[in-house]
Amino acid sequence: MKSPANGPLLARLPFAAAVLCSLAVLGLRLPVPGQGRQPQDQVAPPPPKDVSLVISQEGARRIPLAIPPAIAPLNPELQGRLVDPFHRTLTSDLGSMATFILADPSLFPKGARPTVTREQGDAWIASGAQFLLDTQIQLSETQAQPGTGQVIAVAQLVDLRTLKVILSKSYTGTPAAVRKIAHTLANDLARQFTGQPGPFLSKIAFVSDRDGGQTKEIYAMDWDGEGQRRLTGHRSLSLAPDFSYDGSKIAYQSFNRGPSGIFVIASDGGAAKQVPLTTSLNASPSFSPDGKQIAFCGSVKGNPEIFTVNADGSYLKRLTDSPAIDSTPRWSPNGREIAFTSNRQGGPQIYLMDAEGANVRRITFAGTWNDEASFSPKGSQLAFSCRNEGDFQICVLDLLSGRTFQITNGGANENPTWSPDGSKIAWEVRRGDSSQIAVANPDGSGMRVITALGNNTSPTWSRNLD
Repeated sequence: MKSPANGPLLARLPFAAAVLCSLAVLGLRLPVPGQGRQPQDQVAPPPPKDVSLVISQEGARRIPLAIPPAIAPLNPELQGRLVDPFHRTLTSDLGSMATFILADPSLFPKGARPTVTREQGDAWIASGAQFLLDTQIQLSETQAQPGTGQVIAVAQLVDLRTLKVILSKSYTGTPAAVRKIAHTLANDLARQFTGQPGPFLSKIAFVSDRDGGQTKEIYAMDWDGEGQRRLTGHRSLSLAPDFSYDGSKIAYQSFNRGPSGIFVIASDGGAAKQVPLTTSLNASPSFSPDGKQIAFCGSVKGNPEIFTVNADGSYLKRLTDSPAIDSTPRWSPNGREIAFTSNRQGGPQIYLMDAEGANVRRITFAGTWNDEASFSPKGSQLAFSCRNEGDFQICVLDLLSGRTFQITNGGANENPTWSPDGSKIAWEVRRGDSSQIAVANPDGSGMRVITALGNNTSPTWSRNLD
């Protein structure tokens, strides 16, 4: 287990949290590793105990795209308030996609917009672009209340080889929504080339101690770290958030009414409701894909097990029955399986079982401690926290081939979560005394740290696109 110098185990590692609650709160002894295996457990033959370290991978050829700043009236105030944040957001979104490579702005031709002649098209191609995203921004202000009008953004995607406009869109919103307009346009570009929108309108919920003292609250932010806002105000320990699949609610664990309980709050904030439970411990909630059930780690007779319960607290069902510690459940996207962590065969490893609790089988074998499973949106991959020696890292298991890849290297890395389109993974990264949220491609490349204030942990990505 981690040193106390690295922060409270209860607030950092779900399996360790279950252990601490069991020992300190319930007065249990840790089961002897390898004992207590139940007849229902099924153990697949272990594959070779190795993990490949992959920092970057070559993908398909990236599409060269030129994104010059939007054309707008010559108004310095308009430039700083609308054009600059619109352009920053748009280029950041599309530049983060493995689909595109952005042409060098220093090579952009002047006076070649709109692009209607072959000479103008060739000038853009010479900058390294194959497509041009040409945008214009206007502000329709009212006479009575200046600054309260509507932003009108017009975008055209031009194929520079044929000079044909292959996408034309118009967007309208308030000045405060200019970044959302840019995210929406980026999603439309992603859909144009990949068949599905990007993650640019999705949200990430997380835990932060920025309010001071010993409190931790649930926060939410845009996928790129902008718009950070507090959702809970318990002034207590609120941990382990999980989005419902439709993005409307967040389940989390909190001690604000004494013992640990499961709470649900709207994803835009408001009053939190506690799920009425007869179990103790009550940690690591996970919404089922249909939003009707919550899986969680709870206890009836002192030992942490996996339970499910309806969102209103009815129909409590125990899924595991082992003297080992079972924790950190996560539903598969199809709702038919649940991954969880258990030390029933020694050190903590990840297991898979049917949603009814049958057909339990171990699926991780490399490393000495694997925890915090997170299914990719299609359910074909599993990201998790892995450790062989030293600090925890982020690993990805391909469930079809059984191959495991380590995508981080250096520092402590935990609590992975997938973007709703599967193009990104977010996790908490610890360097020195600071824990922050990072976002990267699924191979670990292109990592960006998107939080800075206080310590920020346990990210969970909303699963709905658009």
